[in-house]
Amino acid sequence: MRICLALPAAAGLAAFPALAEPPRISLVFGTDTLEAQAEDIRAVRRIDEARGSALFIRLSPAFDAAMLALTSAHVGDTGRLMICAETVVEPVLHAPIGEAVFVISDTDTARIDRLEALLAGPSCAEVPDG
Repeated sequence: MRICLALPAAAGLAAFPALAEPPRISLVFGTDTLEAQAEDIRAVRRIDEARGSALFIRLSPAFDAAMLALTSAHVGDTGRLMICAETVVEPVLHAPIGEAVFVISDTDTARIDRLEALLAGPSCAEVPDG
């Protein structure tokens, strides 16, 4: 089963000239996936502390039902949270999640810098590896 939001019919195929662009954010459990594009991200907030940094990511509330369905079906499973097709964390799900919200923390602030740039950039390909 693949969990995704359907695109509005009015969006049309012309709005997506290069489908080669990976989803900006993917949450994957086996073959079940929640995928979001850049326009689906409502907020990215960075928090810096002495011991590291964190990114708080909120998708459109329209993703909440899909997030709850996906996570309810995979309690106890290990998934992959991906940004621009790059696995950034492999969380073990302890309980269903009712809001499409992600928090990524790391002691490596350069890694958080790069992930923040991937989330905010015009495309995934615009941010160099590093």
